[in-house]
Amino acid sequence: MTKTIPHYLRIHRGSKAVINSAPTKIEDPVNHFWSAYADATGWRIDGKAGKSGPMELLPAVNTETFQQETSDRGNTVGKSAAMRLAESASKLAEELSQNREAIRIQEAELASRAPLLGGDVPRLRIADRIEKLLGDAAAACHCDAAALYTLDDDTQFLKTRAVFGLPPKRLESTARTLRGSRGDLEALVQGVVLMDDLDAAPPIPSWNSPEKAFRSGICASVLCDDVPIGTVWFFSKSNKTFGVSESSAARLAASHLSLELTYAAIPDIEARQSSAGAMTDVANWQYESLPVGAMLATDWRVDGMVESPRPWACGWHTWDVLPDGNLMLAIAESVDSTAKGAMIASVARAAMTAHTGYRHTPTQLMQRVSDTLWQTSTGEQLISMLYARVDPDTGDGEVAAAGSISAIIGNQYGFRPVVDGKSEPLNTRLDPQVETEHFLLIPGETLLGYSAGMTDDGATQMQLGGHLRTAMAQRDNNPLALIRRAMTKNALNHERGAVTLLRQE
Repeated sequence: MTKTIPHYLRIHRGSKAVINSAPTKIEDPVNHFWSAYADATGWRIDGKAGKSGPMELLPAVNTETFQQETSDRGNTVGKSAAMRLAESASKLAEELSQNREAIRIQEAELASRAPLLGGDVPRLRIADRIEKLLGDAAAACHCDAAALYTLDDDTQFLKTRAVFGLPPKRLESTARTLRGSRGDLEALVQGVVLMDDLDAAPPIPSWNSPEKAFRSGICASVLCDDVPIGTVWFFSKSNKTFGVSESSAARLAASHLSLELTYAAIPDIEARQSSAGAMTDVANWQYESLPVGAMLATDWRVDGMVESPRPWACGWHTWDVLPDGNLMLAIAESVDSTAKGAMIASVARAAMTAHTGYRHTPTQLMQRVSDTLWQTSTGEQLISMLYARVDPDTGDGEVAAAGSISAIIGNQYGFRPVVDGKSEPLNTRLDPQVETEHFLLIPGETLLGYSAGMTDDGATQMQLGGHLRTAMAQRDNNPLALIRRAMTKNALNHERGAVTLLRQE
């Protein structure tokens, strides 16, 4: 009985061995240009000249230039023209080298964000460590090159993040799809895949190697907390039979890469958690330090609000009964909307509290707050602020305002403006330009002070006056609540601050 070998087992064929030649040498485009430059011009760059020194040209000596010298010497480019071309090309080559280095560092940084989307350690060190790790792992696996690929958020594409033994331009290539990449898919399932022949003929399915110039390879999955974040490939120029040692080295390399990437993510995560905790403490302190609406005196009710799209607020409001029996009401907001602005606002509030303990006028108090801001920092601590003082017996009052804080008085018949919020903020100059007005608040009227965020988010002065008119007509003792409910229809894009002083009938 004659045994015949099934055709599907005939993997190694004689013709295949003849056709498969050694992979072509991958030449850097910069070196290729200088080679073509020498052939075309008959000149070459002196490689011994220092990088910081002037560029020097020497006659190119190769087969083509020798033939040109004997038959077609007149076509050789002159030295001055060749020098200009070489200087221009050198600048382009230098820029290309810088861009490649930036891409190399950037890809390593992005790879470090794969485990937990963090990472802000020195980027150059990450790139160097990953590249060195790939080189050591490639040697342990008896391979010639290696590459790290990470998955995108949707796990549909694999992007090249670091390479060893491959042209740097691989980092510039577009992401390849995971679908159809058999080597990567099997590695993500099995952990590591050994591919002795990347060019196996049909009916053996193709491994779909990301590098076509290599004969064999190893692919291992890179995991973070048992979650795949990418793959690492090791490529060999010749057909090799990989064994247990190469498989173990690939696993160790993938594990080490995962640790490197996770380590790179830890500092930023800790910093963000610490920063988030600090901002939460600041926000809680700001919220707890704001007074709640209450009866400030008989028939006098106050209320205030601050709403911010950020974790912190840059504004505040307060009220009190002064030592002379008058009522005071204040609202302020820092011009700086960052966390620094929140601290500036706190300084202004502390200054105002310190200066209300003795006799003053609203203008004098604003001047003293401005002086405190001026003396406590060399930077610009700009504050918009409104301060009002009212006699609870007569309703006579005076208001001083600086910056973008506006004020109106409303009753059941309408409203009237008090200050328009178009003056300079405090601390703009040594002598602040404060807007002052006297007013009379009769029973059934409400003084409303509000920041520019109210109008920036769509509430016009006419609308706010209409809300006051509605609340007074309905004998509503909390007109600010009505305004706040009406403002919920508007997106919170700016910080909103408001304060009301109601004299009940």
